[in-house]
Amino acid sequence: MASQITDPKDFAQHINEKMLAEFLRIQNPSIPFEVKESKATKNKKRVNEETVERFIKVIENLTAKDKARWLFGEMLYINELSEQRHITNLENQATEDGIIFGISDDYGECVCHDERALWWYIHHKSIFDKYFERAETENLAGLRELVIKDEHIVEKEKIADESKIISFGEDVSKIYASVLRGKQFRVVRFIEKDCVLVRVYLQNLPENQLVFTDEKEKQSTIGRTSSVRSLFNILFVYSPSEKTLGIRTNNPKKNVPKLADIFCKTFLNCTYADTTERKYNVENRDSIRKLELTPEPVDSIERCYLKAVDYMKIGDYTKTLRLDIGGKQHYTGTQGMEEMIDTTFKKENDQSNSSGTKESEWIPKKFDIKFIFRKIDETKGRKRQITASITKRGLAIKNTPEDQRIRQFLKAKGFIS
Repeated sequence: MASQITDPKDFAQHINEKMLAEFLRIQNPSIPFEVKESKATKNKKRVNEETVERFIKVIENLTAKDKARWLFGEMLYINELSEQRHITNLENQATEDGIIFGISDDYGECVCHDERALWWYIHHKSIFDKYFERAETENLAGLRELVIKDEHIVEKEKIADESKIISFGEDVSKIYASVLRGKQFRVVRFIEKDCVLVRVYLQNLPENQLVFTDEKEKQSTIGRTSSVRSLFNILFVYSPSEKTLGIRTNNPKKNVPKLADIFCKTFLNCTYADTTERKYNVENRDSIRKLELTPEPVDSIERCYLKAVDYMKIGDYTKTLRLDIGGKQHYTGTQGMEEMIDTTFKKENDQSNSSGTKESEWIPKKFDIKFIFRKIDETKGRKRQITASITKRGLAIKNTPEDQRIRQFLKAKGFIS
């Protein structure tokens, strides 16, 4: 499911009746809910409407209305992790922590991602909460990247000093204090592959998205509220091998220099002024025909091609144009796009077509490049396909091994400086 639902009923109808009862039973104090073994009547619903209404009424009729709102909020947060990728990550987190599951328990009886997410919440709350803190960090879209000089690179294990981390969170929170954010905060640090990810959660009073359960300590634990929006946080991704610091936050033009300065001074013994912004090369009009998109014969990338180009008109950036060749043909490189360009734009010296669109009047602002990977096992499944979108501000990919291979490929081909 994992849609941005606002009605807990939409989530409850995808959960079997016994698990709905178990969700209420584990609360403190326990909330009784009678199991009548009702069956769903249509579509993918696991229970009928009568059961869903009865479940919702039990919560709504609680004397403690704050408790009712909190329970509805928890259901929405469970829904946020009810996607295949999140379920896989929850399972991986449990395996990392030495938890055995799916053998002597009822995990295998869960028939959809909603039930599996709830199962982790009910039976291994610590795993659910631990992963919740790092969810969505595999998606690096919107990350502003800075290149770090060689002399300022430190090993990722050195970004672990607890006093520095708390001081870092305190300095970050001060940036947002003027908009009622950051009076309380929590810093979470973890390592994924060759990167250090530091996530700073901030109290968010205007939106009431985040509260802290322990007011005595600044480094306090998080208590979730009923907001369906993401928790307000800033993500830092430090990669010693890539020699980069990536930052994802709101209003990046204003905040990235300040945030980078704090990170660099705290951990890297340098300042924002010592870094350079990573460049992504897409704005050269002649670059499309010169793109080199041929992988090595032994590469895990089988083939790739320029799927789409977004243009903006020179002198009038409100006018845009998108060319997309789709994916039905077995395209490679830029051949398909070049053919579309030739049919879309008129030739520069063509006097017979005065109303045609000239390519020289437009400049590329985004490339969509489709990557098709070789199958690890030729007898199983489909080939993995990923579309990487490149603008002058960044590269919209995730933090999977395939996405990292795409990053290496594009860097080697000159897309990334």
